[in-house]
Amino acid sequence: MVLDGLEAMLAEKFPGAQRKGLKMNMVRYADDFIITGNSKEWLEHEVKPAVVEFLAARGLVLSPEKTKISHIGDGFDFLGWNIRKYNGKLLMKPSKANSGAHLDKIREIINGNKTAKQENLIKMLNPVLRGWANYHKHVVAKETFNRVASQVWSMLWRWAARRHPEKNTVWIKKKYFKSSGLRNWVFAAIENLEDGTQREIVLLRESDTPIQRHVKIRAKANPHDPQWEPYFESRWGKKMLCSSKGRRKLYYVWVMQDGLCFDCQEPITKGTPWNVRYIVKRTDGGSNAASNFRMHHLNCRKNHLNAKKIKM
Repeated sequence: MVLDGLEAMLAEKFPGAQRKGLKMNMVRYADDFIITGNSKEWLEHEVKPAVVEFLAARGLVLSPEKTKISHIGDGFDFLGWNIRKYNGKLLMKPSKANSGAHLDKIREIINGNKTAKQENLIKMLNPVLRGWANYHKHVVAKETFNRVASQVWSMLWRWAARRHPEKNTVWIKKKYFKSSGLRNWVFAAIENLEDGTQREIVLLRESDTPIQRHVKIRAKANPHDPQWEPYFESRWGKKMLCSSKGRRKLYYVWVMQDGLCFDCQEPITKGTPWNVRYIVKRTDGGSNAASNFRMHHLNCRKNHLNAKKIKM
């Protein structure tokens, strides 16, 4: 909250910075922030003192370890990502420090459970692997995912080989690593359930996580303004398509409507643009449950909104 006035102070201290070609911008997340400028000297001798003065008046100081003035061609780390220009193209990748910390956590779990059952180890690792991959899936992370997955596999092989020092490679592979589809060497186990049945539990591979570019929300969008309801409903529908849970929810709504548009009663197919609509709006206390959704053709939605405006 203390930093809420920092951007306004910079705009007042350096009026018309963009017009003068100073390229000053501020990006902030909680207590971490970036300030850009057209030269190292300007940032160091004018902007930084202004920030120091702003913080000092509020009893704060810049962290010497975290404060860095860097050229965009050399890059810098921010929120676990490395931001850098490569031949004039700006790319965001998982930082080496963040990847290293993630591997250290995986290594700690594996080394701390040398005698655990394979299925229990997989259950401990999967949430960690999934969470880290989901955090980085919006940036240029495919190469990092592959590298991390390779190192995790090496850790698991050592874990398995250490448990059976007298067994050969073929035996260890057959016991701990299975084939799944076209892939071999999948770390998987058979779990016995309480009802007497069995199921296969498989270790997640971060390299299997698809890269999905984040679509920035419109700056003027207001979730409490009824005019923006179609926009947020559209975003929510697209977001549900990005997860298996969301796709199941949409499929349930589609089945409950017999595969038909709620407005025109014509079939909704992959070739017909469609969207979802809340029955009870979120602003009125509606939930994200499948029972609170209706599917419709995109054109039907537009006609519905136009008719609503005319009626109003």
